[in-house]
Amino acid sequence: MKNAFARRRLFLAVTIVILLTIGTEIGLRLAVGLGNPPLFQSDPQIGYMMVANQEVYRLGNRIKVNAFHQRSDDLTALPMDGIERLFFLGDSITFGVVGVDQTEIFSELVGADLRKTGQKIEVMNASAASWAIGNELEYVRRFGTFGSKIAVLEIGSADLLQPTSVGDGVGVNAGQPDRKPFSAINELFDRIVIPRIAEILGYQPSDNEPVSVEDRARQFKENMQHFADLVAAVRQQGSLPLVVMMPVLPEIVQNPFQRYVPYRDSFRKYLQQLNVPFVDMSVAWHNDPNAKSYYTDGTHLTAAGNRAVSKEIVAAIKRM
Repeated sequence: MKNAFARRRLFLAVTIVILLTIGTEIGLRLAVGLGNPPLFQSDPQIGYMMVANQEVYRLGNRIKVNAFHQRSDDLTALPMDGIERLFFLGDSITFGVVGVDQTEIFSELVGADLRKTGQKIEVMNASAASWAIGNELEYVRRFGTFGSKIAVLEIGSADLLQPTSVGDGVGVNAGQPDRKPFSAINELFDRIVIPRIAEILGYQPSDNEPVSVEDRARQFKENMQHFADLVAAVRQQGSLPLVVMMPVLPEIVQNPFQRYVPYRDSFRKYLQQLNVPFVDMSVAWHNDPNAKSYYTDGTHLTAAGNRAVSKEIVAAIKRM
């Protein structure tokens, strides 16, 4: 009798664990969207890109990547007659975090705002997490600007010192998967639980920026050459470049925050030398009491932040 009772208890316990696991898996997939992340692919020239022709939902928010590896709806390589196209190029700030729906990222908001004036507008958003200026240059060399009148180039303060990213992390880093995870629970631990534990224990991901003053100066010079080549490539495509300078939150709410100041100042002067119009969001948001609400983590934008950026871009486009 004791053995039979023990077996029944064991069977009940195993059944409960299995049901809880299945329920958790279903809940994570349906409510959060885990188990189905947007995928990356490595590329020998560009470094890496988003996998083409994928559509996923995370936290209920749509992420659509078209045939040109862009977070945009399906579009032809060139616009139809009578349609004006805007080309957006950037990193994860331009791509938008998974907590922001595709309709709420600033590239889409700019298009929607300009359409209110009766213009026929298409937008294309070429971007990927941790892309540097060198990655963006290679994308334009490969694909061009798709017949766009204006190319909006988002350059964050950190981009001024960031080396060109390579594809070594694709399929290795949890943030750059090249295939679907075994389960939503598996992704929960790889993407959220383990990194959070590491953060609590004091382990931080390595900073990709050069450390010494000499190395920073060298990297900045290299990036400015990449940028000059990018502007030249955009203009060769018949597009007008417009730069959006994106600060990190400490540049707005902390005084002083000097890490990027000399490089940002030099970049402004370089933009003027190249005759490239620009929007500096650190100026637009100076003393803005809502600035903290524009960021999710000090770098990436909330839906409110995307709206604030889109308004500045629309105003700049109308001035061009």
